[in-house]
Amino acid sequence: MFDIFKILDFLKKTFTRKDVLLIILIASLFFLTRLINLDQFPIFSDEGIYIRWAKVAWHDASWRFISLTDGKQPLQTWGTIPFLKLFPNNLLFAGRLFGVVGGFLSLVGFFVLSFYLFGKTSAITGSFLYVFTPFFLFYERMALVDSWVNAGFIWIFLFLIYLVKERRLSTSLILGLIGGFFLLAKSSVRIFLMLGVLSPLLIFQKNLKKLFTETVNFYSLLGFSIVIALVLYNVQRLSPFFHYVSQKNLTFVMSFDEFLKTPFQYFWNNLRYTPLYILWEMGFALGLIGLIGLMKLIVENKKLGLYFLLWIILPFVAIVFFTKVLFPRYLIFFASILLLLSSYLLAEALAKANRNLLIFLFVLIFLSVAFFDLTILFGYRYIPFPAVDRGQYIEGWPAGWGIKETMEFAREKSKEKPVIILAEGNFGMAYDVLDVFLRPEDKITLKGYWPMDEKQLYENQPLLKDNYVFVFFSHRDQFPEFWPIKLIKKIDKPGYQSDFHFFELTNKK
Repeated sequence: MFDIFKILDFLKKTFTRKDVLLIILIASLFFLTRLINLDQFPIFSDEGIYIRWAKVAWHDASWRFISLTDGKQPLQTWGTIPFLKLFPNNLLFAGRLFGVVGGFLSLVGFFVLSFYLFGKTSAITGSFLYVFTPFFLFYERMALVDSWVNAGFIWIFLFLIYLVKERRLSTSLILGLIGGFFLLAKSSVRIFLMLGVLSPLLIFQKNLKKLFTETVNFYSLLGFSIVIALVLYNVQRLSPFFHYVSQKNLTFVMSFDEFLKTPFQYFWNNLRYTPLYILWEMGFALGLIGLIGLMKLIVENKKLGLYFLLWIILPFVAIVFFTKVLFPRYLIFFASILLLLSSYLLAEALAKANRNLLIFLFVLIFLSVAFFDLTILFGYRYIPFPAVDRGQYIEGWPAGWGIKETMEFAREKSKEKPVIILAEGNFGMAYDVLDVFLRPEDKITLKGYWPMDEKQLYENQPLLKDNYVFVFFSHRDQFPEFWPIKLIKKIDKPGYQSDFHFFELTNKK
């Protein structure tokens, strides 16, 4: 039976005034590090897509499932709309607030999970480290769904453990609602529910009859949770585009038929880069400390340690064998697992008052994340990402350097007469990212083309009579002299691997 007074009494007995101040400090540091310069990092092409979807769905209710047209679940679209309403003139800031909220849900879940498994010291220590872990710091500042996938992992992991230990119908119901909610974020959340079958390991005992009874009861409740989750997930069938989800998944994950034909097609590449990406974007030290913590946990609490080990190994095996496209952000939940184990090890060291070990570990952690964090917040071009992420967010064609400034230039010109921008790319880069910076009152029209060459340029020349017409090239870097365009600005990116070109259309025949 719910009793708010018992809960308050528990909190009062468990947390001292010092603990409360530390928790407030952690929450304050979280929002400070997530909100500072939030809209200053150059827009990523995928962010442009997701924000435009939310923008369309906001203004036209018939398109609330617009993300399904590209095989993406709708949670980000729905969750971004309230922020667009709050900040209609800064859609990038609004879109990235969605990631910040997902990160806060992750932080709260991380604190509760760590407290439940390892105690108060681990929860406070781990939550403090969570705030400064580069993996979380970066992706929770982006208009991407990955912070919500991480939140889904943490809360599902927590309630699976609680369900197997308590075996309550109410817990099963909550787990089902949580699972269904986060299934609307990304297909990969399914693996967290599937791994629930491992949970009886935590109640393994020599009394086989009792073990059998408790295991059957747990699986019955887990089945109930999965049914609830699937019912919520199938709300997407209200859209005629639901079938695109399974098709889109095959872009990133091998089907079983593909796997049987070429089981090792992606294996060696994924085997090499999966652990590298996880450790790299954690700053290496935290991940390695987590692995040491795992070994200690297996010694101290064999059942829980093996449970953690299986949650690392089984998804890892699935990823290295089946994943076609591997980006670090897809691996973010591994960072939560390793950080949980790191906080466990550090809490154990604190409990034993091993001062020299603690100083060494915290100095090591500080040195490993300090530069990473500072560049994420203030020096974007120097973020020490692995090459694949520098290519996506900083150096390659998806990195939107100069997009905001381009739209500000067009806005100034539109004060003289209407502006039309011809954008190379009608999906993502460049149309969608330009659209993010378009305000309701702007006298600016965007027209996306793919491909775009002289044909589109000449077709739009008649518009010059009453408008300024500008041309934004996001992919092409060769422009014949006879084309009717005059260069306004070339936008170079760090690393000089790609650039943008911004032209004015002329009447040249």
